[in-house]
Amino acid sequence: MNKEKLLELLKDKKIQNYSYHIFFFLAFSFFIIFAIQPNLSTAFRLQKELQDLRLQNKKSEEVILQIVNYQSLMEEYRDSLSVLDEAVPSTPELAKVVDEISKTASDSGLVVKSLTIESIDLKGSSGSDPGLNMGGSIENISQDVANAIENEVITGDGMTENSAGSGSETGNSSKKPDLLSFTITIEGTASISQITQFLNQLIEQRRLKTYDSISLSTDSSNEDMVINLLIRTYYL
Repeated sequence: MNKEKLLELLKDKKIQNYSYHIFFFLAFSFFIIFAIQPNLSTAFRLQKELQDLRLQNKKSEEVILQIVNYQSLMEEYRDSLSVLDEAVPSTPELAKVVDEISKTASDSGLVVKSLTIESIDLKGSSGSDPGLNMGGSIENISQDVANAIENEVITGDGMTENSAGSGSETGNSSKKPDLLSFTITIEGTASISQITQFLNQLIEQRRLKTYDSISLSTDSSNEDMVINLLIRTYYL
């Protein structure tokens, strides 16, 4: 093809239109790839970030609302927090519990033959204390508890002697249980009305207590009933 024929073809209107269209599409494609595409990517990324921020803001508002509700409850029940501390104290308060039970038994007329404290888990470990077995008159029970504490049946750091060997394992525990407990087994004699009064008075006390088991039998020596009661009391 010579030069003159090529110039004639370029002067053709149809050829010029095709050339213009091809050049336009090439320029438009270049513009889309290098100009519009980054802007579109940025727009989609910003839109996604906006949705994520809205979702986080919604969750934050829910948390703030929950905190406000907790604060309102704290304000409403502020005067009752001391009662909660008495119901579930931060320590077992063993002597106080035994003293309350002893006084209640004395007031109701229940004659305590034996009182055994067991399953004391002061550090939240899996082991338990074999128990303190106390019997005799009501007046001697509180003294027995005081002597046991003084003789370090329960040591000063809040651990029983049997669990002292596992103290390092206990101290390294990652999480302490939310609610701990220990049990007290009581054997005594009284009439039905006195036993009923004793049980009702225990439940009415502020310290939280539950009955794990109750058994009644007749006393062959007199008309009184023999009660075997397993009480569970709680602490943090």
